[in-house]
Amino acid sequence: METFFLACFAIGLLFTLASFVLGGVHGPGHIGHQLGHAGHSGHVGGGSGSTPLLNGSSFVGGLTWFGAAGFIMVRLGWFSLPVALIAALAVGAVGWYAIARYLGMILKGEVEMDPADYRLEGTLGKLSVGIPSGGTGEVLFEKGGTRRSESARALGGAAIPRGVEVVITAYEDGFATVQPWGEFVAAREALVARAEKKEA
Repeated sequence: METFFLACFAIGLLFTLASFVLGGVHGPGHIGHQLGHAGHSGHVGGGSGSTPLLNGSSFVGGLTWFGAAGFIMVRLGWFSLPVALIAALAVGAVGWYAIARYLGMILKGEVEMDPADYRLEGTLGKLSVGIPSGGTGEVLFEKGGTRRSESARALGGAAIPRGVEVVITAYEDGFATVQPWGEFVAAREALVARAEKKEA
């Protein structure tokens, strides 16, 4: 029986080492893909942050813990074979769950990036530093769940005082081109009115 437990431990350990080596060769993106696949193929509870019990990594981890625990208990000779087998199964189950729980925490932390969350055009903000005529200031805004600031220039080069609510109309070379919210709305309404007039 020692051979059986040792074989389980060796197989689990080899697969674990192989996964680390392959992860190192293919890079973090490959690891993320594997974790994502594991989460979709075997999650419990239906959420993106669920514990992925039914995946290869959890199974291999449980097998490794099972083999190691069984080999040690049989090798020491303090336990009968049935007791050693039951205890090894319990330890393997704990290892299986611990690794699945760890993978679940990683998957929960993964956030799918939406390009719209990082596109500045159309973002509403407020000037923390006023823009002088033909000069630059600073605009504060929230994007992707974080508060950010960028150097700002006024559309048309006009001066805009500090604290004015503005819309970012363009972003280029590290500068946001902004327009006061009231002017932006008025310009949009004028465009709509002209379009309706042409259609009529």
